[in-house]
Amino acid sequence: MNSGTHAREVSGIDAGVFLNGERFDLITRALGAENETARARLLDVDPKTIYRARRGQIGEDFIARSIAIMRDHASELEAIGIKPSFEAMFEVRRKQVAA
Repeated sequence: MNSGTHAREVSGIDAGVFLNGERFDLITRALGAENETARARLLDVDPKTIYRARRGQIGEDFIARSIAIMRDHASELEAIGIKPSFEAMFEVRRKQVAA
């Protein structure tokens, strides 16, 4: 995946990785980050990065940082039923593209 690129057309299918905002909020709140500034601090990113991620612009660095933070706090997250994984915070969406 290209940094900053969230979707590309493959064989007539538009697919990309997207942030699951509700899960992101739940996970980051569980780790003590109650607002966007705190979430950015937790991931060590600029708050604009979270703004862009919420709008579908996700780079590899954001994904990697998010998964690393979840793994660093695995016991806390597993205590509330969240397994630290890609699927816990992100989803792949496919949408047919008009030919």
